[in-house]
Amino acid sequence: MIILENINKTYKTKKTTVNALKNVNLKIESGDIFGIIGYSGAGKSTLVRCINLLEKPDTGKVIVNDVDLNTLSTKDLRHSREKIGMIFQHFNLMNSRNVFKNIEYPLRGKGLSKEEMKEKVSKLLRLVGIEDKAYVYPSQLSGGQKQRVGIARALANDPEVLLCDEATSALDPQNTQSILKLLKTINKELNLTIVIITHQMEVIKDICNKVAVMENGEVVEQGSAIDIFSNPKANITKEFISHTMNFDKIYDVLDSKEFTKGDKNSELTVKISYVGENTAEAFISKISIEYGVLASILFGNIEFIQGTSFGNLVVKLNGSKESIDKSIEFLRSNNITVEVIAND
Repeated sequence: MIILENINKTYKTKKTTVNALKNVNLKIESGDIFGIIGYSGAGKSTLVRCINLLEKPDTGKVIVNDVDLNTLSTKDLRHSREKIGMIFQHFNLMNSRNVFKNIEYPLRGKGLSKEEMKEKVSKLLRLVGIEDKAYVYPSQLSGGQKQRVGIARALANDPEVLLCDEATSALDPQNTQSILKLLKTINKELNLTIVIITHQMEVIKDICNKVAVMENGEVVEQGSAIDIFSNPKANITKEFISHTMNFDKIYDVLDSKEFTKGDKNSELTVKISYVGENTAEAFISKISIEYGVLASILFGNIEFIQGTSFGNLVVKLNGSKESIDKSIEFLRSNNITVEVIAND
């Protein structure tokens, strides 16, 4: 388990002061794949480097598996860091060493024999799926292969936590999916706690069970991935999700001539979000039949997050104001989130 309590970090120069982290509190359970998302400059990379004290916070506690890292001696901190692996956006491989030697490097000085180190590295190569690349050099590898080497190297000391700082940002979509799939496998097979720093909500959607959203050095929202996607509170979270789910394009539709206001009835455009078993229910048909409301679906999708179906519809409701109000009340009474996005 990782607990961050009241973490603050400030950088000062002669001319400026940057409050990189402001009173950050997080709790990451063992076995979580925990995502921390924010735009550039939000403080997320500083935060993840505080977890292994590569960046020492000005104030606050960093507790990993019941140990406050701030209280450790240099020697004990170095030992604790061995149980916190880290992978990076640009891989940080040693170009003068082949793949085998890159992965073997953290094992040096651990008292292992050559055969033991060879067996360990070979096992890691199989785990990350690049056994055939053991004796090639980083310059001969694709981006996805380089990141697999980085993951294997980070796992060499059998860590309990794996920190991923923008680990897929330098990869194309195909390699991104491949690496995320590998991280899921590692999380499951090794019961490894994974903390992922990213600016891509797609990464959160595909792999994380928990998420914290950062803005200007603060955590503005946190919770399960399902809760965050189905009922975002902070404006920045809504912005991330809108872009990921293509909701932002709906405003182009709303401005088009095909959807101008009619003369007789009231119109309301709403975003409807529903989770789990509700995705199979014919709620749109029900409100049309029960309340006489015409419902035009402008946009719709169903995603799967952590094995749970999650649906969104953008619907234009046409009818009397009373009928529309009753329809919305009916939807909300069935645990469906309804957000008004246009009121004509």
